[in-house]
Amino acid sequence: MAHPQLPRDEVIDRLTAVFRREGYEGASLALLSEATGLGRSSLYHHFPRGKDDMAEAVMLAARDKITALVVERLSGPGSPRKRLEAAVRGWDEFYQSGQLSCLTELFSVGNAKQRFQDLLLGGITKLRAAIAALLVEAGLPPEKAEKRALDAVVAIQGGLVVARASGDRSIFPSILAELPDRLLNP
Repeated sequence: MAHPQLPRDEVIDRLTAVFRREGYEGASLALLSEATGLGRSSLYHHFPRGKDDMAEAVMLAARDKITALVVERLSGPGSPRKRLEAAVRGWDEFYQSGQLSCLTELFSVGNAKQRFQDLLLGGITKLRAAIAALLVEAGLPPEKAEKRALDAVVAIQGGLVVARASGDRSIFPSILAELPDRLLNP
């Protein structure tokens, strides 16, 4: 079914669903075309470098959503605990309580890793810095805050991978629920 006037953000949402389900390597142009309702020529019109441009658009959209749902909440108003709890709700929303695959995982294997490593590392670095800044504000020494920020990113990403591999979607919400105490307790 064609979607001639589909807004770009809807196209990117549909591309995201394919990449999350199939990974970069498995997301064929046929699947991407079917998901968006756009023919290959229309996809190339909007994404001249093909699948690479589509994947980059997906990652940039995900980065923008994580920024709004998590990073901005970490640096927003309120106590560090309240901001961290708001960020946890943002992670939960972004990953639909662990139902959605981690794009960082999916774009960091195979040929995609070389193509998108800088974009992936930029997002991880920004997230770690925001968590560490909140923890320093909460009274942790900078070195300890940096370590805990890395641990938080690893726990979140790892929780998504383990939940997906095991089929146990309770893992991710459990990790998120423990995160504020895990990060803020001395």
